[in-house]
Amino acid sequence: VSTQSTWGFTTNQEQDMFARCLARAAKVATTRAMSTCPWKMMDYYYNYEFTKKMEFIDHTVRFPLFRVLDKHGDMLAPKYDTLGKEYLLDALETMVTSREMDVVYNTSQRQNRITFYMTGTYEEAANVGAVSAIKPTDALFLQYREFPMLLRRGMTPADILNNLKGNKKDNLLGKCFPLMNVNKEHNIYPTSAPLGNRNPHAAGAGYYFRVKGMDKIAMVVFGEGSASEGDVHASMNFASTLGSQTLFFCRNNCYAISTFREDQYAGDGVAPRCIGYGMPAIKVDGHDLLAVYHAVKKAREMIMERKGPVLVEAYTYRGGDHSTSDSATSYRTKERMVDVNKYLESLGDPITRLAKHLKNKGFLADPEARIKQIQEKVKAECLENLRTIDQVKMPHYEIMFEGVYHNENWNIKEQRDELNAHLKKYPEAYPLEDFQKQPHPFSITNPIIFN
Repeated sequence: VSTQSTWGFTTNQEQDMFARCLARAAKVATTRAMSTCPWKMMDYYYNYEFTKKMEFIDHTVRFPLFRVLDKHGDMLAPKYDTLGKEYLLDALETMVTSREMDVVYNTSQRQNRITFYMTGTYEEAANVGAVSAIKPTDALFLQYREFPMLLRRGMTPADILNNLKGNKKDNLLGKCFPLMNVNKEHNIYPTSAPLGNRNPHAAGAGYYFRVKGMDKIAMVVFGEGSASEGDVHASMNFASTLGSQTLFFCRNNCYAISTFREDQYAGDGVAPRCIGYGMPAIKVDGHDLLAVYHAVKKAREMIMERKGPVLVEAYTYRGGDHSTSDSATSYRTKERMVDVNKYLESLGDPITRLAKHLKNKGFLADPEARIKQIQEKVKAECLENLRTIDQVKMPHYEIMFEGVYHNENWNIKEQRDELNAHLKKYPEAYPLEDFQKQPHPFSITNPIIFN
C-alpha cells in the first residue's frame, strides 16, 4: 500500500490493519496451494545438494513410446487388454467414419462446394483414444483437426458440414472460421485459429475446477508446432505452478504446416520440457488406440489425485496436406522423406492395426468387409448432406454485429446502419435471397458461453 489516498485510509492504524489482512490472505492462499498440490514441498525449492564437480547437463532426455498393440494388432501387454468388444467396434466405426468424411468433404472443397477443409488421416486413433478416456463432462479445448473427437462427443457429419458452410444451423451462426467448432451440450469449448491460444484458457479452466473441488478436468489438444508458441509455455508453467486440473494432449504429427519436426525443435519433442515444469509426462504411440486410451485414462487419474497437470504426447503422422490451402508435395521431397517413411512404417495405419486386433480377438471375422460397409454408409450420408446443404439459408447478415460486445457500441451501430443503407441502395448486387429474412435470435450467453 503506497498511499493513503489511493485506498481511502484515514489513519495509520487502518493502513497497518489492511497490510496485515493482505499478508494473512497470502499465507492462507499459499497453505491452500501446498495442501492441494502435494508434490509441492518447500524443501524441494530450497534444499539442494552441492558438488565440487563442474558439469553441464547437455544430453537430451529420451522418452520411449508407450505401446500396447504391435503393428499386427497383437497384444504386447495383456494387463491393458481391458476394453470390451462393443467399445472397440464403436471406436473402429468412429475412426473409419472420420476418414471417409475427410475424403468426401476434402473432395467437395476441390469442387468449390465448401471453402476450406483439413483432413486428419492417420490421427484417428490418437483422437478417439484420448477423448474416450476422459469423462463426457470434462471440458474440451480443441485445435482444428479433431473431427473424431467431435464425432465421439455426439456431433454428426451434418453438424460439421453446417459449420463448414457457416449456415443458420451452425452453432456459431457463421461467426467464425470453418472448422472452429463449438458445442455447449457436449462441453466442446470454442475453437480459434491462432495456434496455442486455447492452452491458457484450458489452464485457467483447470485451475477453476481445482479451486471449486470439482471432479472435472480440461483437456487441450495442440500440435508440436503449436508448442513453439509462447502461450503454450505460459499455460504449462501456470498450470504446474498453481495446480490446474488440466491435461495437455500434444499430437506430434511431424509437421507444423511445412516445417519438419527436426526444424521445429532440437530436443526430443514436447514431453521432456515437462521436466522443467515439474509436470509428469508420457509419450505414446499415437497409432495405437489402446495405448492412447490407457495413457490418457491414467493421466486423468493422476490429475485428480495430484491436483496438478499432466502431459500426454501422442506420436502420429499427418497423412494429408496441412489443409486445402496447402500442397505437401512441395516439401515432402524424396530426400526428406527417407527417415519419415521409416518412422511411418514403424507406426503403420491405426485403422488397419485396430482391425487386425479385432480379428485376432475374434470380435470381427472380416474386418475389411466391415470397414467397406462403414465407408459406403458414411459416403452416402456425406453426399446427401452436400446435396441438401445449399437449401439451408445463411444467417441474417446482421448476425455479424451481434455478440461482439455485451451491449452494442456506437461504432457497431454505425456500421450496421451503413451496411443496411448500402444494401437498400444496391440490392441487386448481393444474393440476399440466400440469407434469412429476419435476424436470428442471438444472445451473448447462448450458445457459446459456458458455466
